[in-house]
Amino acid sequence: MLIHMQTEYATQPISISQLLSQMQLGDDGIYGYAFTNVEQAVELEMRERIAGRSYDQPLAKIAEHHSIPVMDFEVARLLRQIPESARIIDVGGCWGWHWRKLKQIRPDVQVFIIDFVRANLLHAKALLGEAINRSIFLIHGDATNLKFPDGSFDCYWSVQTLQHVVKMEMALIEAHRVLKMGGVFANYSLNDPAAIRWLCRILGRHYVKQGWVEGCFWLSRASGEQKQMIESIFATKVRERLSEILYKPELSAFGGQDS
Repeated sequence: MLIHMQTEYATQPISISQLLSQMQLGDDGIYGYAFTNVEQAVELEMRERIAGRSYDQPLAKIAEHHSIPVMDFEVARLLRQIPESARIIDVGGCWGWHWRKLKQIRPDVQVFIIDFVRANLLHAKALLGEAINRSIFLIHGDATNLKFPDGSFDCYWSVQTLQHVVKMEMALIEAHRVLKMGGVFANYSLNDPAAIRWLCRILGRHYVKQGWVEGCFWLSRASGEQKQMIESIFATKVRERLSEILYKPELSAFGGQDS
């Protein structure tokens, strides 16, 4: 699901020093601030364990869980819509792979990647190379407590992250706060197609619409209730569309490699 909101853009950009004023730059080149997230403790442990490993081919690992060509298309689509010298906050940006082509497509844009697993950001640093702390900034932080001034960003981008946040409403309130008036809010979540529910039953695969995936994370798939929550917080109608239909990670099928 993609939720997209756009009106007239505001101006008066905030300086980089102001944006990062509440954070500390670590020796690893990653910014960060103190936060607590008891609700996602199990997921945090799981993701730290995965991120702590070494990967010779990180994009091949990513392709096990995401359709890379589809998301490359979505990133390019977004970058065509945002204004010159725009700033994007990527919440739950993990290994940062969405932005590996940023320099070629939109060198004027800056991206601030937030993730609650610091080891994920180390992978992003390796993948994105010289762009780090130039056009792309890595921040160890939490979706429900963003240490940025109001109206800092032209776009809030999040892919399969808010679906795992137990306190989703709090994360959405933060999203609204840090967006400029008229900014773009783009959220991608797993959808809930009846055909996939049926196929999972036939194949004996566990399927969760909303609830805990044991030993992994909380999952809340895209729903009408979520859409209403977003519309209420942003006080505007939003648009909803499917970005990919066939790829289903719970079935380990129809994935995509990097092109």
